[in-house]
Amino acid sequence: MSIARFRKIYIFIDRLRTVVIIGIFTFIITVGAVQIFMRYMPEINPMSWVDEIMRYLNIWLVLLAASIGVKQGIHLRMDYLLYRFVSEKGIKVVRLVTELAMMASLILLIYFGFLRVMDNRYTVIQSMPLSIAWFYAAIPVGGIFILFENLLIFIHGKHPYTDVDDI
Repeated sequence: MSIARFRKIYIFIDRLRTVVIIGIFTFIITVGAVQIFMRYMPEINPMSWVDEIMRYLNIWLVLLAASIGVKQGIHLRMDYLLYRFVSEKGIKVVRLVTELAMMASLILLIYFGFLRVMDNRYTVIQSMPLSIAWFYAAIPVGGIFILFENLLIFIHGKHPYTDVDDI
C-alpha cells in the first residue's frame, strides 16, 4: 500500500472517529438536558434509560478522545526529572522502554477487553433490551485506536499526521 493511499485511509478514519465523538457528545448533552428538564416538570416522568446510557456512552467518548490526545501529543508527561538528571542517551532509552511498556499494556487492554465483550454478549442492560457488550466494546476499540496512534509515533519518531485537522 502506498503512503498516499495510507494517508487517505487514515484521514477518513480520523474524521470518522471525530464525527462519532461529536455525535456521542451531542447526544449526551441533549438527552441529559431533556432529562433534567423532565425531572422538574410536574406530571412528566423522566426517561428511565437516560442515566445508564449516558454513563456507558461516556466510556466511548473518553477512549476515543484519548486516541486523539495521543495523536496530538497532549497527554500529561512528567519529564522534568528526566531532563534534569538523565543524559540525552538515557532519555532515549527511557522513552523507548516507556513506549514499549505502553504498547504492551494496550495489547493487554485490547485482549482482555475483547474477552469481556465476548463474555457479555447476552447480558442486557437494566433499562432496555440492549446488550452491554456494545458498551464494553469501547475498551478494545478505543485501545486499538490508542495503540495505532502510539505505533505511528513509535515508527516515525513523531506523529506523521498531526497536520490532519480533526474536522
